Amino acid sequence: MQTQRTRLFSCIAAGFMGAGAMFAASPAAAFDPSLSASVGISNMYLFRGVDLSTGGNAHVSGSLDFDSGVGLYTGVWAASGDSNLGQEYDLYAGYATDITDDVSVDVGAINYIYPSQDKSTSPDLVGDFSEVYLNVEAYGASLGYVDTVAGLPGYSYITAGYGYDAFSATVGHHSFDDAAQGNSYGGFGEDMTHLDLSFQFNDELSFTTSTIVDVDNDDDTRRSTLIQAVYSKSFSL
Repeated sequence: MQTQRTRLFSCIAAGFMGAGAMFAASPAAAFDPSLSASVGISNMYLFRGVDLSTGGNAHVSGSLDFDSGVGLYTGVWAASGDSNLGQEYDLYAGYATDITDDVSVDVGAINYIYPSQDKSTSPDLVGDFSEVYLNVEAYGASLGYVDTVAGLPGYSYITAGYGYDAFSATVGHHSFDDAAQGNSYGGFGEDMTHLDLSFQFNDELSFTTSTIVDVDNDDDTRRSTLIQAVYSKSFSL
């Protein structure tokens, strides 16, 4: 999923923390909903340090998002998909709030859906799965935690990052219940850690380098650096 989703991802969703305080401090807060959309294209499907596309295939995506204006949001993100699972669309919802001018929190859930996958068997590494996630940002730094609650049990993902101006660095760590599960995902064994360095050239164009810096299955061939270029546009509807 996303780019930012990077959004992850940058996936990310929202915090019930501070909601009561927000409404208490601003009882006249207006319900000001908005609808927005985005489209993007990149040279690869870079997701958590892994290129999910092969053969140099370009990756096309788009999203439609509803923002309540009081923290609650929901949306759908669709993409050309990866080489193994096919086309993808993701449904997500959450709540986001600012604790202070410099501290914010997101908590939410996302469901990954692959229409071409066989739904007659229980989804495992191939098929639909769902995650919950929490992101906290403070003074340019960020911490994120993802836990899979359906479809891929025993998998979690943790990030730590820092951004300044147009530059950012993020460390992401995959954790699997056992080596067999991790090997099925990407040949990594129980753990994999990657480092992403990003540069936001302007509002539409960004670049990311992603390097695997540690892997449980110590295979040096997996330590090459990936370079992703993303062009995206956002629209208010």
